Amino acid sequence: MWPGRLLQRLRRPGIVLLVVLSAILLWSWLPASDETTELPAANQLVHWQGAGHDWLLVVDPQTRELVVYDASDGRPLQRLGAEDGVPPVQSIVLQGPWLFVMGGQHPKVRLLKLPQLQPVTANTR
Repeated sequence: MWPGRLLQRLRRPGIVLLVVLSAILLWSWLPASDETTELPAANQLVHWQGAGHDWLLVVDPQTRELVVYDASDGRPLQRLGAEDGVPPVQSIVLQGPWLFVMGGQHPKVRLLKLPQLQPVTANTR
């Protein structure tokens, strides 16, 4: 009969402990808030200044090319497409001197170095 009394005494603290541990486990599974995300959003227009240039880089939705404009007067400076090694462009992300170019049909991301606008390939050796 003594073990029965012990179980009755431990019932309430055991239930409280179960509730607290369940709440902690549930909290750990919740997704992180957006504040912890440090990746920039994908865009169809970015503004870049550097090396004496002031550019607007824009995705042309009709031709899926990357178009570079002079930000001060709006005149087009260059178009980059398949002939330049750039796949059909869906969105672009600017990170420092690097422009990440994403295509809809191509899951790979193309990396362009600014201001040269030359595709950069990774050396796997």
